[in-house]
Amino acid sequence: MSQSSPDFSIQTLSFPDAPDSPSALLVDDRIVPYLPLPVRPARSTPLHQDGKPSFEIRPAGVDRGLGMFATRHIPAGALILVEHPAILTPAKVPLTRDARDAVYRDLFAALPEHRRNELRTMTNCRSLDECETMEEGIARTNGTAVELGHPDEIEIDAREYGAVFLTINRSNHSCGPNAAHKWDLASFSSSLYALRPIEPAEEITMIYTDVTQPRDTRRERLLAHYGFTCMCEFCTLPPSLSAESDAARAALREWRHTRPVFAGWATDLCRADDFVLKSHMQALELIEKEGLQGMESAFVRDVCLCWAVLGEEAKFREWAKKLERLSDVRDVAMAREVRGWLQDPKGRVPKWGWRSKRRLQTSKKKVLEEPESYYSPLLF
Repeated sequence: MSQSSPDFSIQTLSFPDAPDSPSALLVDDRIVPYLPLPVRPARSTPLHQDGKPSFEIRPAGVDRGLGMFATRHIPAGALILVEHPAILTPAKVPLTRDARDAVYRDLFAALPEHRRNELRTMTNCRSLDECETMEEGIARTNGTAVELGHPDEIEIDAREYGAVFLTINRSNHSCGPNAAHKWDLASFSSSLYALRPIEPAEEITMIYTDVTQPRDTRRERLLAHYGFTCMCEFCTLPPSLSAESDAARAALREWRHTRPVFAGWATDLCRADDFVLKSHMQALELIEKEGLQGMESAFVRDVCLCWAVLGEEAKFREWAKKLERLSDVRDVAMAREVRGWLQDPKGRVPKWGWRSKRRLQTSKKKVLEEPESYYSPLLF
């Protein structure tokens, strides 16, 4: 450890599964006791075959630098890569300019030469006014938000950190990404996984900004923060289709606040049995159209549970299997719970068949309370 300021220090973490790829961290000293000791390895990457990954890094085209491309078919939900970050830095470093420059140089120097050299090949889109050193510029350009353990009393803005991954960060942006990655603090690694099927030679893409915002807003933010104008298929639509896309994304952004959700409908017999199902199927159609499969998990979960309280086992199993695939990397606890549901739906899923049972009970009660309905009024 090298002391960098009274409040921050440079720490290094080594990993049993990647001993030659340590991480160098610039962290608030109050957080140091809460850093994990990653003794368990990150999860394996099943798509590695014959020691080769399911992707390659190569030029992505004019003015696009390097990119990540699939070398074989990658199914939706499949794990593509697990990686420890090279460096991790706070969002704000309250140091003088000279002190900050020295800190970032020391941070890079804490890495083995091969990691340091590769890190220096990454994009730096920050101006000299923002970041005087290349090292800080690379950290600011490529930093991906991650969570660290921290004491409860630490202020909110001191909890924000960005991690730079030498391989995951080679994945370029798209407003309809086919991949995403999930941070795991315990193993101090991030898992890149497919949001939808990816074909051989197809570029593997992620998001760099809020893709539910209108096209012009997305482009402005990407240009301001990363120095490029997005030319993905969703940003190059003709004006009429672009307006439709903006409207669809706005609807999805507000959906969870304005449209029905499972919890409110499940025990409300005044609502139609397909009330949530119709709404969520519309949302899933928009998600598919806009290439926003990163949003679909919550909708799929609600659809799955709707079929459960309706007691429709075949439909429940169909959607539960889809939810399991979606959750396998992004939400391990949910995937584990869904596997339990599939083993014994009627015994493990809360309120299994509740609506169908209550509908039947209500119907029988009505018959008992209105016996005249058994007879034709013509007999009297």
